[in-house]
Amino acid sequence: MTNRQIWPDDYQPVESLQFEPLETRYLKLKRVSIAIAYVVLMALALLILLIDEDWALTLMIVVESVFLFAFVVNIAIAPKIWDIRGYALRDKDISYRSGLFFRKVATIPFAKIQQVSVGANPLGRLFNLYYIDIINGSQGLSGHIMIPGLTREKAEKIKSLVICKTESDDE
Repeated sequence: MTNRQIWPDDYQPVESLQFEPLETRYLKLKRVSIAIAYVVLMALALLILLIDEDWALTLMIVVESVFLFAFVVNIAIAPKIWDIRGYALRDKDISYRSGLFFRKVATIPFAKIQQVSVGANPLGRLFNLYYIDIINGSQGLSGHIMIPGLTREKAEKIKSLVICKTESDDE
């Protein structure tokens, strides 16, 4: 067994990887899901009118205005969020980048992966978009990567590659 000294300057940091972008349809999916969420919230805000008080109408207008402002902000930042998200595959690990204000790059070594699955939620199926779910078995959020916004073919290719890499790392 050898224990050679390594130098940080000799290695490429995860943050400087070339991340593959998600499908452009994922941006449309996010916009639709944002719109659905705010339509439901704004419809629920109408229940304020059931309050039999003089100030109920004013409160409802304020709440609806806040929801409308939040909706516009969410729709405006959706493209920026889409630009940031991406995944990268290397010889020994897979990484996923996310976070608009607080960037996060989650990396799981292939040798630690215990489960890989491909799935889609009902809205994702309308856009023909799937996600790949990668779990390494550790407790908490650090042991889990979910890469959304993939075509079924790409998700299945990544799944096959990850499974192949985990099997070759076991040998």
